[in-house]
Formats: sequence, structure tokens, C-alpha cells
Amino acid sequence: MIVLRKYILLFFAAVLICSCSRRPQGQLLEVTPTGEGSKAVAVLWIDGEKVFTTDCFIGRDGTGKTREGDMKTPSDTMHILGAFGILPNPGTSMPYIDVTPSIFACGDREYYNLVIDTAELHHPNCNGEDMYHIRPHYNYGLITDYNRERIYMKGGAIFIHCKGTNPYTAGCVALDEDKMRELLVRCDTTLRVFVHSLD
Repeated sequence: MIVLRKYILLFFAAVLICSCSRRPQGQLLEVTPTGEGSKAVAVLWIDGEKVFTTDCFIGRDGTGKTREGDMKTPSDTMHILGAFGILPNPGTSMPYIDVTPSIFACGDREYYNLVIDTAELHHPNCNGEDMYHIRPHYNYGLITDYNRERIYMKGGAIFIHCKGTNPYTAGCVALDEDKMRELLVRCDTTLRVFVHSLD
């Protein structure tokens, strides 16, 4: 009986160690598709502790982005370059872009996959997303480093942003606005975003 109890204790200790070792360190937003269209679940981890779990939306056509307009979310680890918002900075320590009428996510070759101030750059006829008028999606957002090399037409403007009226995105990850605010307040640019593949 004593030997059996010893092995039971060792078993549970091993389970506990394995469980702890699987907990991601640092800051991680883990996004797992449910397999039901564009529905997914996002978990925010900070130093091995689960901060929140929430439903979210990914690209209309799932994961595995390869090109502009394919309506897919990259299935990869992405890093965060900064934050933005139509609403005032909620208190994030990240570099924060106040989205005004001249702020665009540019799709032109010269500034491809960059968030720019068209007034400052004298680029008045920008082909891209007029971010100021994309509400409530861009009330708060995070800029990922997807296609950091800015390869033209590989896809750009992959953000983590607030949900809108559609139950999907064009390739971004969309969370409820209160969760986006919490994400901005609690995290910094060491945050990683990992999107699991549907395959």
C-alpha cells in the first residue's frame, strides 16, 4: 500500500511538472480556431498565468495566409510593433498611434504594409485602409510584424483589433473591445501572437 501510494504521488507530481512546463512564459496571445468557420478562441498568457479566455474571429477563409486578399489569417508566430486607436490611448506602454483622418494602412508599393500619416508623407491618394473610418474595428488595435519584409502583395495590415458587425475578418484577429483594451493595458511589445493552423 505504501509503495502504491508512493507511485500515485510520483504520477501526480509528474503531471503537475508537465502541466507547468507547457505554460508559455512571457506574454502570449494564443489563438485556436474552433473549426467552425471563422470562429476561434483566444487565450492571453502572462508569465505562465492565464489572464483571460475569450471568443474571437479570424479570417473568413480560415488560416494559412499566403497572399493579399485571400481572406486568411497567418498561421504563425507574430510579434507586435505597436498599438493604435481611434479612441484615446487607454494607458498602454506601447508606441501608440492616434488614428486621425490622415492615418492609412497603405497598400501602395512604396509604403506597402505600413501604417502611415498621409499628410506628413505627402501621399494624398493612398490606396489602402482609411483607418479613421473603420469603426468600431479600429477603436483599438495592435500592429503585427506579419510580412515585415514588405513583400508586395504577400498581404499586409494584419492587426489584432476590435470586433465589428461581421462574424469574420479579412485576415486579422478580432476581439471584443473590452478585451482589446485589457490587452493594450496589460501587455507591451514583447507580446507574441500565435495562431494555430486549421490543418
